[in-house]
Amino acid sequence: MPTIIATWNFGIKAVETGWKVLSNEGSALDAVEAGIREVENDLSIHSVGLGGYPNIEGVVELDAAIMDGSTLSAGSVAAVRNVRHPITLARKVMENTSHVMIVGEGATKLAKIFGLYVEEVKLQQDVKLEWEKFKESLSLSSKPNSLELLSKALSKQIVHDTIGCVAIDKFGRIAAGTSTSGLKFKLTGRVGDSPIVGSGLFANSFGGATATGLGENIMIHNLSRLVVERISEGLSAREAVKVEIERITKNGKRFNELAVIALDKNELFGAASTFDKFEFVVMSDSMKRPTTFKLERKHTFVAF
Repeated sequence: MPTIIATWNFGIKAVETGWKVLSNEGSALDAVEAGIREVENDLSIHSVGLGGYPNIEGVVELDAAIMDGSTLSAGSVAAVRNVRHPITLARKVMENTSHVMIVGEGATKLAKIFGLYVEEVKLQQDVKLEWEKFKESLSLSSKPNSLELLSKALSKQIVHDTIGCVAIDKFGRIAAGTSTSGLKFKLTGRVGDSPIVGSGLFANSFGGATATGLGENIMIHNLSRLVVERISEGLSAREAVKVEIERITKNGKRFNELAVIALDKNELFGAASTFDKFEFVVMSDSMKRPTTFKLERKHTFVAF
């Protein structure tokens, strides 16, 4: 039976929209794209889409990726500007080019070709005020242009809540997708895990997973690929996320602010996290409405 899962409390938008696609016998790929587009449209969400926090120069740069598990096809874009729906641009890369990933100016040019470019982007007022205060705090320092100062300042910017979504459709096809504006006030050109196939997302015919949290840590662990590998070996989605987050935590290195959600071919879902609090949303035929699950525990793994 169809099932869809998404990260964070705003993932309910993705799940509700994606479920409409699945319940009308649409594909998992269409459901993931449609659901993530809905979150990208909400300018009040400051970690996804053009309403997101900008880089250190005050420019919103977006990352997104999508993967079709039934074909192992994938497309991604990174550090792209002036694009309302980077998830759709990522799908265009997958379906209309021979590439997997296109970044920066090249991705922006591609957006113009496909009619996805937005001429003018203005920061949301509350976001703009935060960015201006951040820049002012840097200018008041005795070393305003030092890399050391920038590193310390950026380490305090912890907003990085990617929308990740995984779906399985009536025909057993699995797809995964991600979209984010990335780390708050990040260095220009910084790319996190979200558009990296294997890190931010992965899907095959056995299962799919997406990750959210501190991208630099997720990339190091190649988290989504490893979870799906465990599913391919015979573990359920719930077992797979637990095994991988537990392994990372026990290793004791770069385990902070990690979360992963997953679905397997049997429509079982799982989620695990090292966040103090993590929420995800699920919808399937066995549920009357989208259901939000909350995981709470500090610096240890938790699994649904």
